[in-house]
Amino acid sequence: MPLIIVDGPTIAAGESLSDGADCSSGTIVRITVPQEFTPANLTFQVSSDGNFYNDLFAANGEEITVVAKGSTGIVVAEAWTKSINFIKLRSGTRNHPVAQQVDCKFAIAVEAEGAAVAAAGHNEPTREAGR
Repeated sequence: MPLIIVDGPTIAAGESLSDGADCSSGTIVRITVPQEFTPANLTFQVSSDGNFYNDLFAANGEEITVVAKGSTGIVVAEAWTKSINFIKLRSGTRNHPVAQQVDCKFAIAVEAEGAAVAAAGHNEPTREAGR
């Protein structure tokens, strides 16, 4: 299935939580971490409508956490990725956030169904092109 690259979200300098990213065109399969990322694990907030976000936890009560390092692509093949329409990335955890030293713009690869790719316009996420 084709990949669509969502350009962003960005965690602003001095902040630990990104703006929201629309990943509703498919299933998240990879997160690309920028070189300038201040080392921290990633946790997430999710939303059904892009307006109201909640911290992402597993059914066992544990906060969903991914190990992240600058200049890396993180393959995410977890069941929770299928449940996301909109997402925010957090450096650190909700109890221990890690402020970023500079703006950090991520990229999210979404595996899309063929119909989702055909429906994507030029203002929507774009197909992967060397990222």
